[in-house]
Amino acid sequence: MTHRKSRKLTAGILAGSLLAGTFLTGFTYQAGMGNVYYQTKTEIYENAYYSEQLAGHSANGIERAYIVTADTRNSDLIPYVFEGEVTGNYTMDTMVSTLQSQGYKVVAGINGDLYDTATGTPKGLTIHDGKIKTSGYAPEYVISFDDEGAVSLAKASLGYSLKGTINVPTTVTNPVDPTQVPSTTDGSVTTQVVNVPTEYNANIGFFNVPHGGAKALHLFNRQYASTTKTSGKTVEVILEAGTAENAELTVGGTITATVVEVRTNSCNTPIGQSQLVLSTVADSTCASQLTQLIPGSTVEISVNDYSGGALTNSKEALGVYYVLYDNGQYISNGTNINPRTIIGIKPDGTMMLYVLDGRQPGFSAGLGLTDAAKHLVSLGCTTVVNMDGGGSSVMSVREAGLEAKAAMKNSPSGGTQRKTTNGLLLVYKDSGNGKAEHLHIYPSQPLAMPGADIQLSTYASDSQYEPASLRNSVSYSMESGSDGSVNASGLFTAGSSIGTATIQAESGGISSTVGIDVYDNITFTTNVQNLVIDPGKSSDINVTAKYGYAPIASKDSLFTWSCDPMIGTIDTNGLFKATGQTGVTGNIYVEYKQLKTTIPVQVGATSIDFLDTKNHWAKDYIGKLAARGIVNGMGNNYFMPDESLTRAQFLTMLAKTVYGLDVTKSTPAGFADVNSSDWYYNYVNWGFENGIVKGLDETAFAPNANITREQMAIMLSNFTNSIGLALPQTNVGATFTDSGLISPWASESVSVIVASGIMGGYPEGNYLPQGQATRAQAATVIYKYCNIRDNIAINNK
Repeated sequence: MTHRKSRKLTAGILAGSLLAGTFLTGFTYQAGMGNVYYQTKTEIYENAYYSEQLAGHSANGIERAYIVTADTRNSDLIPYVFEGEVTGNYTMDTMVSTLQSQGYKVVAGINGDLYDTATGTPKGLTIHDGKIKTSGYAPEYVISFDDEGAVSLAKASLGYSLKGTINVPTTVTNPVDPTQVPSTTDGSVTTQVVNVPTEYNANIGFFNVPHGGAKALHLFNRQYASTTKTSGKTVEVILEAGTAENAELTVGGTITATVVEVRTNSCNTPIGQSQLVLSTVADSTCASQLTQLIPGSTVEISVNDYSGGALTNSKEALGVYYVLYDNGQYISNGTNINPRTIIGIKPDGTMMLYVLDGRQPGFSAGLGLTDAAKHLVSLGCTTVVNMDGGGSSVMSVREAGLEAKAAMKNSPSGGTQRKTTNGLLLVYKDSGNGKAEHLHIYPSQPLAMPGADIQLSTYASDSQYEPASLRNSVSYSMESGSDGSVNASGLFTAGSSIGTATIQAESGGISSTVGIDVYDNITFTTNVQNLVIDPGKSSDINVTAKYGYAPIASKDSLFTWSCDPMIGTIDTNGLFKATGQTGVTGNIYVEYKQLKTTIPVQVGATSIDFLDTKNHWAKDYIGKLAARGIVNGMGNNYFMPDESLTRAQFLTMLAKTVYGLDVTKSTPAGFADVNSSDWYYNYVNWGFENGIVKGLDETAFAPNANITREQMAIMLSNFTNSIGLALPQTNVGATFTDSGLISPWASESVSVIVASGIMGGYPEGNYLPQGQATRAQAATVIYKYCNIRDNIAINNK
């Protein structure tokens, strides 16, 4: 692989010292995306930048995008199409580790082309280092890079052809070949059939693509797999090219190989490192000619470029799923919102790698194809193509100075990286000089309220943006005209002025700046929506502030706190201490500018007794929850504590712990077994919208199925995650005699809930994960959760 030299060596250090910081922009509107509440921008390599956006789409809600912008012509960054076996699938972490082990340094990477999940084969043409890896099963367009790193969109119009020699049976009368069996009539030789070597030309339909319905002629080399992976009756011809390099196809090139063996009614032929295999199904139109190829003869395999020469100089090429925008026209449209992986090209040749998270309510919704295209166009792209999205979307980036290896930045919709067919990575070969040449400032948060604190961390990188030791200790200062202050350890405190505060960091003669946007038009929520507390006890109430959909740095003392005198006292940081009297009710009030929230408080929880709970072990839990309206009886003042409860019933109990919740506003989940007339309809919609529950499949929820103990743990864990509550982990490492029976997909949730003390095992030492939970157990779990939530900091201050 050719390694280009940097074209900006002279300006490298100066540009790095000035531009290596994190730049933040305030509220802007971008077509397709909506209101962008913040965008970070950090330099990760020469002429390469990494950005994160958080926005609010008018219909979809919150959106998060991750963007790498790079000019691969004017730096020594190398576009690299990951070239594992064509039928192999790899996570982004595997791709990064593989290239690192080969001596490359990965700066950034995204997943690549759409692929057939059954075989792992890419949809489109793939080229690496000038060698064709696969024609793709349905090639249309590619993103192509030439040897200088110039990127372009090209039509994948290649033709693959075979030229060889076959033995054609031919009937002759003269001369007579005595070695052939003659046809006779009256005992004399009249005619005979002889094999006549004849030139044979054929089109190869697919290269390194498994057999399909087309019954075409296929060609394989070792890049595909160790065998042809065919089945049934096929004709396969083994060709020997002499070396592994000679067995690789290039655009405009021709391979000469020797026919080693013709295999009929065979399949799954092994492929040697220097071999190719021609293959077709036995009933195809070219099967009989393939059987006539002469062992020992030579064949020529050529690749013709019908794209007008656009691919002749292609060094790397990656198939695309859809072309979304090109030549001033929107081409492919769509409104289904999903995670996205997109590549854009700007008029100056700069490339944009773009990943958008989705399918995660409350975190990021995703975009339709039309909106995604509009967003890239609004960012300056004139060519926009859609890659494999959905659960495949992933981006890894090495943040300069902070990381030695590229790491995943987005949040895949499936929770983990999906194995995909290929990827596009930006790499370089030579290590840096190890000396600090750039500074990089990373704020703990990008937005702040007036008076809020943000901790800054500063790191150094060397000539190749690899981590390096700081030259000296870091000194911080506010730029002239910026409101706020920063101390020696990098703790920034926002001033009262609204706008951008710029902080400078300096170490040993190199410096960088970071801008932090300060806003006061915020919204806020509290971690406690209603409070039931024992007399004389304390509870610390915390505020979470947002600027639009974006979290913004705040602190509790920036808000005004008060409470009704009869219920107790509350300090300027939200620490409430209840009165010593019991049975008292009132409110806590939290205010900021024109915003005000009210928290109902009950000191000394009342309790409701049911006829069948007076001597039950869960009497107190059930009674106190019933008094708060979180649980209900089953009629005639009976609770039936030892009866099972359903999935819908437990989800409803969780919803009722949220004060003031209006589940009727939730988006319909669309389950076929949850009808709008069902009492639990809105509760299921709420649970699905907030990621608390999933269906058994895409159409069924099973609302009336009895809930198991491990399912109860999953719902509760998902619920606490959805409201941002970190449960204390005071019982870590608890084990049960039947731990092996806990379903793999429930293991993490069970561990978290057990470690918090909300759930436990039985006296016999088992957990009974598939055991049906009782109404009493559910009430106990909910009560313990509420106790942790409402008294998260009791006696901590």
